[in-house]
Amino acid sequence: MGSRCARMALAVIVMTAGLCRDALAAVKVDVIVLENGTRVVGELRSMSRGRLELKTDDMGTVQIEWGNVVQVTAPEYFEVEDMHGRLHFGSLTPSPDGKGLLVANLRDGQVLPLAQVARIQLVEAKFWARISGSLDVGASYTSASELLQLDLDGSVRFRRPKFEFTADADAVLTRQPEVDDTRRGALTFSYRRLFSNAQRLVAQGAIEQNRELGYEWRSSVTGGWARYLARNTRNELVGGAGLTLNHEVPVEGEETTNVEAAVGFSYANFAYDFPNTDIQMGVTAFIGLNQWGRFRLESSAKLSREVLKDFYLGIKGYESYDSQPATLGAQKNDWGLTASVGWRF
Repeated sequence: MGSRCARMALAVIVMTAGLCRDALAAVKVDVIVLENGTRVVGELRSMSRGRLELKTDDMGTVQIEWGNVVQVTAPEYFEVEDMHGRLHFGSLTPSPDGKGLLVANLRDGQVLPLAQVARIQLVEAKFWARISGSLDVGASYTSASELLQLDLDGSVRFRRPKFEFTADADAVLTRQPEVDDTRRGALTFSYRRLFSNAQRLVAQGAIEQNRELGYEWRSSVTGGWARYLARNTRNELVGGAGLTLNHEVPVEGEETTNVEAAVGFSYANFAYDFPNTDIQMGVTAFIGLNQWGRFRLESSAKLSREVLKDFYLGIKGYESYDSQPATLGAQKNDWGLTASVGWRF
């Protein structure tokens, strides 16, 4: 009897401890203080690209512009990246002078000016919490020529302290009566190894199709180096260089394998005062090494503005240029401009 009572008592203790632990986990104790003195209590989810996400009981998940934050208190264990790419780990409290962020752990502490904080991520965040992405759909139709164009653009990113993985897909279909359909598409997988000095190693694989530029398929692998050239809470400029090995299947002619030098830049600007506005631009040049004199250029630009939470209207443009197309007589230039509706997660 005594043994049975002891087991029952132990079960009650374990169950009570579990309930207490869950209750404590559910309590939102992170505190964000804004410039106007407002204190917002919740659960700090993340901060990146100048926007802090805080889960609250009464207002749901709110987004706060980082420039409006003057103090952060969060006792959990976070990964903090500064504008120079250095990583810091620990709980978050205001610095002793109240003007910065103290990232403290059992071994040491590091004070960062708030303007130098580029990204915050909960270290114990679940797998799905580390995934972000977007999906954009666009279409246009001209009745006089019966020209229909469909555009689909998607992106998924997974981030860990030392690396990030992205998958991007882009497809454009143009259809017109009595004219052959034209297709332009690309599927790209990228891996970036992150270092604490704003530099990164990049590995990328891609499969592309663009009959307008004379190739049925182009598969490629790229390896290189990149780093932040300029960075603050509203802007990011990244530059990089590397080598590309590609295999082309032309619309007409023989298959070829090419080696190219690649140089690229990307720029992003973020503004989170309503309406949220996001500008992204990128350009990459490929210089033929075994086909001396061949030069390719891939560029894109995108403007999106938020109309509802996580839903955007956007305009996207792209241009592809090839000085020596894979098929003799094919066009050297292909460009497009599309309006789209997008969702981000």
